[in-house]
Amino acid sequence: MVTPLTEPIIFELEGFYVPPGYGAFFFFLALLNYMVMLLANCVVLCVIVIDKNLHRPMFIMVGHLVVCDMFGATAVLPRLMVHFLTGQRKIAYIPAIAQAFSVHTYGVAAQTILGVMAYDRYIAVCEPLRYHSIMSSARLHSCCALAWLVALLLIAVLFSGHMNTPLCGNTIKHIYCGNR
Repeated sequence: MVTPLTEPIIFELEGFYVPPGYGAFFFFLALLNYMVMLLANCVVLCVIVIDKNLHRPMFIMVGHLVVCDMFGATAVLPRLMVHFLTGQRKIAYIPAIAQAFSVHTYGVAAQTILGVMAYDRYIAVCEPLRYHSIMSSARLHSCCALAWLVALLLIAVLFSGHMNTPLCGNTIKHIYCGNR
């Protein structure tokens, strides 16, 4: 028999050990990683937007992957940096659900965008003479929008099915494995 937890739910994170005295060092490593990742992705995105020669389907989809990458890193790294700096090993229910939703949406969006890229390359290889009539600007943008929409809908359906499931405890032993 599972007894549901009462509000407010606070999770205790275990299985992620930071040796004493190394929190600030790990924080600065994570911050450096985050800043380099944001800078590199912003440069790629700016180059794609500024250079008119790169306004082709493959580069537009690479731009979507760049945005997806920034979304995924922003979903994980800031909370990790707070953990490193403060040593706080607790997270409330709503922020935990929001972070999990963001991380899973990032994963599915990356896969669906890669699927759209594969479709684009399939059309380019199998129908090279009709490629520009098949992969028009409208179709490209609708495929990219559909990739993001599918990711959001799949994760929303997944999370809506688990939101009312009773929790059997407030300790998450392994951050990446304690995922229902």
